[in-house]
This record gives sequence, structure tokens and C-alpha cells, in this order.
Amino acid sequence: MSLRAIRETARGQLHDTMKVAGFYYVPGVDGYVDCFVRVHAKVEKLGDLKGTNFSYAETMEPVTKLVFWDADGIVPATKGVVMVSATEGYRIGVVEPSDGLITKVQVSELTASQLANYDAP
Repeated sequence: MSLRAIRETARGQLHDTMKVAGFYYVPGVDGYVDCFVRVHAKVEKLGDLKGTNFSYAETMEPVTKLVFWDADGIVPATKGVVMVSATEGYRIGVVEPSDGLITKVQVSELTASQLANYDAP
């Protein structure tokens, strides 16, 4: 088995272990599609001055991404909505290019009033 095949198998096992069920609302279409996603929420440093270590120049910004497994057949689109629970939902902003196995999308969290407009798993 090649190193690439081992890596792809491991990535599939990781996705199967970490995925959560959700409802994907395709923009412009009524209803939803069942989906599985991984939620990546982290804080990234932005605004650092290149070549310096001035901590005052750094800002922190939360960046949340969802990971779709391409083999599931879901093609995420900008302005789509993914509901993970009644209190957790995301609107898709930027769809990053697929690497052949996964597609990552940058998302923003829905407000409480926006969450009320969608069904949740």
C-alpha cells in the first residue's frame, strides 16, 4: 500500500470518527439534505508585522470552518446553511477548492433569530 493510500485511509477514518450529523440547506432550494461535517473552530493571529515580534501588532480573530467529505456527494455553495443542532448553525461564506477528498468552507455562526428559521437534526 502506498503512502498516499495510507494517508487517504487515515483521513477517511478521522472524518468518520469526528463527523457530526447536520442538515444542509442549499441556497434557493426548499428543504434540506442530510449531511455529515466536521466543525473546525480556532483562533488565528492576524495583523502581525512581518519580520517583527511586536505583540501589540497582533490581533486575534475566530475562524470557523466546516469540512465536507467529497464522497458523500454534497457540494457546498456560498450562502448555504448547515444546521448541526437547534442552537448551532452556520452560513457558508467562502468555499475553498477541494483537495480530492475534502472540501473546506469558511462559515459564520447564525444568530438566535436566524436559527429559528431552520430545522435541526
